[in-house]
Amino acid sequence: MKNLLSSLGLIWVLFFSFSVVHAADDAICIQMIQNATNATTGECKAFPTPCDVPAGWNTVDSCSIDSGTGLVINGVNLGSCKNYSDGCNTCNIGANGLAACTMRYCIQAGTPKCLDTDTQLTDIEKNQQDSTTKTLTTDFKLKTFNSCANMESVMKNFIKDYYNAHPYNMGYYGGRGGGIMVPMMEDTLMKTTSPLPAITSSDTGKGAGAISATDISNTNLQVAGVDESEIIKTDGTNLYFYNSKDHSVYIAKAFPATELSIVRKIKVPESFIEPKLFLQGKKLIILSTKYNNVDYGYRYWFNRQVKTVVVVYDISDLNNLRIDRYYETDGNIVESRMIGKYLYLLSRSDFSFPYPLYYKSAADWGVPVFDESKFNTDFIGSTIKPLKVELRKTTIENEKNFKLKGKLLPYNLSQKDNAVCADIEYVLPDTETMKQFEFTPSLATLSIIDTEDATKETKTKVLFGDVSQIHMSLSSLYITSHLSTSYDFRCTPGIFCMMPYYNRGQNTLIHKLSIKDDAVSYMASIIIPGSPLNQYSMDEEATTRNFRIVTSHNYPEQSTELFVLDPTLQMIGKLSGIGTGENFQSSRFIGNRLYLVTFKQIDPFFTIDLSDAKNPKILGELKIPGYSTYLHPYDATHLIGIGYDTKINQWGGTQNNGVKIDLYDVADVTNPQQLSTLTLGDMGSSSEVLQNSRLFTWYEKKNLLFLPATLMTNANDTIDTYRNKNAWQGTVALSITTKNGIQEKVRITHIDTSWMELKRVEDCKQYSQVSNKPVCKKIIGGGEYCTSPTQTYVPPYCYTDSPIGEYFANQLWNFSNDFISRNLYLDNTLLTVSNNKIQANNIETSYIKIGSVEMK
Repeated sequence: MKNLLSSLGLIWVLFFSFSVVHAADDAICIQMIQNATNATTGECKAFPTPCDVPAGWNTVDSCSIDSGTGLVINGVNLGSCKNYSDGCNTCNIGANGLAACTMRYCIQAGTPKCLDTDTQLTDIEKNQQDSTTKTLTTDFKLKTFNSCANMESVMKNFIKDYYNAHPYNMGYYGGRGGGIMVPMMEDTLMKTTSPLPAITSSDTGKGAGAISATDISNTNLQVAGVDESEIIKTDGTNLYFYNSKDHSVYIAKAFPATELSIVRKIKVPESFIEPKLFLQGKKLIILSTKYNNVDYGYRYWFNRQVKTVVVVYDISDLNNLRIDRYYETDGNIVESRMIGKYLYLLSRSDFSFPYPLYYKSAADWGVPVFDESKFNTDFIGSTIKPLKVELRKTTIENEKNFKLKGKLLPYNLSQKDNAVCADIEYVLPDTETMKQFEFTPSLATLSIIDTEDATKETKTKVLFGDVSQIHMSLSSLYITSHLSTSYDFRCTPGIFCMMPYYNRGQNTLIHKLSIKDDAVSYMASIIIPGSPLNQYSMDEEATTRNFRIVTSHNYPEQSTELFVLDPTLQMIGKLSGIGTGENFQSSRFIGNRLYLVTFKQIDPFFTIDLSDAKNPKILGELKIPGYSTYLHPYDATHLIGIGYDTKINQWGGTQNNGVKIDLYDVADVTNPQQLSTLTLGDMGSSSEVLQNSRLFTWYEKKNLLFLPATLMTNANDTIDTYRNKNAWQGTVALSITTKNGIQEKVRITHIDTSWMELKRVEDCKQYSQVSNKPVCKKIIGGGEYCTSPTQTYVPPYCYTDSPIGEYFANQLWNFSNDFISRNLYLDNTLLTVSNNKIQANNIETSYIKIGSVEMK
């Protein structure tokens, strides 16, 4: 036994000796190779642990090129080497001097050796990877057609290749055709702007002499100066709100609040789906996706039944609204932004193929056979170009060409292609790549509208490729799309990839466009590992124009990564393995700091330094229960987080609990603190802000947050864990200060519950009539047979010990039109908006109700 214990002890000592190293000051260092450069000589070498890095050396992720000494790794000068292997990792040296390596696991790397050719590099990588690894042969940079004939040839080949690679993707019959829909124009121009009878004078609207608030609530924006669409906007006097209940845009006088009233109602055509609004000067812009029930024939290869629509109203006189522009183009809206007077609108038309026309089943086994002859005859290259239809206001007589009911109106109507062939930029994978990648072909149209000058034609740029999310700064537009694979892949020589090796799962293709007013030009493309969470995962640094992006991936393990790309989209820095095993929940770039939240069972809140773009570093980490889905700057040293509290359920899993608001103190970025926290409601509680950060209404001057919320109070029933004893919906006003933390000030609701008890009694009467006595019948010859009483389910809220709140919790969604969905502030007035009404409360006098107006 003694020998056995000694042996076990020796094994433990050996294991512990291999795992950690003790520095002289008794600090414990993990056994991990650490690269470092000599600050004096520039020499770069690897040390066994971070603790072995001597004074005067700076730690780096990898050794870079020095113009004087060449590439130095592990003390070996590799001269002008562009590729190298250390017996484990294989690396490409970019023009920026940094190495992009495979970073494969090795017990011990050898002495680095320069690789003479790209073939050596790819051969080594191939040997390191398993048999399922694929090779990416397509350059995903955008290209242009040199002619319409070239476009037709390229597109014919692509369509054949795509449906040879995916022969069972069923399409539908679609085609080019159909002019502008005059009934739609008539409905928009003639039927949508009738004033309410009570309003007879334009004095009620904003105009000359109108009073405007000084402190005005705006849509919460990611980038200052880059506006984002929303269903509510204000100019300081009037409120503009899209009401989904009756599919109308209401214009209400909102300031001063004592004059709260509906000024105008614009009926939106039923074919418009989920319209959004922009407000710029004297222009109200309504934009929407629209569906046409029109059969355009089969000679068209993209879905022309889905449209993007923009209507620009002149609102300088609210009693005499005028349409300046009606614009319509193919595809559904992906995203929109507005800088000054220019509206930037990205639409996408998905690729469709009339499968039954060109594939016929063969006699043997029913294998589909492509009818190439018929396809070559039917396909006309010009039909793939998306169309735009535009009605613009004009004062030039010979441009007026639009008649309605026989009357010539002061508009010019045009219908044309969105681009000439040579201006269409595209990225099309080859046949083999299409078999490997889940590439979704689509046509993306970027429309740029001058909303102030109705005489200017809308400019368009067409891209052929997939679109998922965008990020827009004041000078650049970044378009991302997904590349999803079930295997690892690498890039062949000559294709500019950020990494020589990509893991299976989700990766991201990024295109960068330069934007200046209505001019746009293509800049660069890149593939990066993982995928971003949302628009706040991306940022362009204002001074350097570096693009920073946070992505996450599930393979080989769940992890989050940060990439820093220069203005040409070459990688200059990265940070890997953030929150390993955790889900990426939120991020916020603020100057040279990145704040990031991951979550599994507890929330790691990371502070990351970006001041050295080549060497981003995690400075601090805070672990607290719950997680934030949105982070908002409070001041230079504090952030507000909003998300969910969490709890462990009866099965040992983690589930969301109430809505949680946190105030983080990041004055010491190496030691972030939770200065204050507040949880509203229990499991089942929610706020639309958690999914749509544009609704985050922060009154910075008064340190007030106005939060729309649905809050549930759980009954703590061990049998029915989803049972609630109360519910509430409305706006919660919260005071957030560094001195007093987060404090609830008031709750405002639009739901009247005064009659709720009478309604409950009426609904529960049906259960009181059920008899609990056995049913007995006489039997011939004597005796009787009794059956058990009828068993009927009685809702818990019908028992006398149930509070009225439990009944309301079960009826809550019947009041959806009374749900407060949006909040605005105008000076000292808080405006809460639901589909049924607008209500005004005075912030300075304990939120006393000033007035309300119904929308009907």
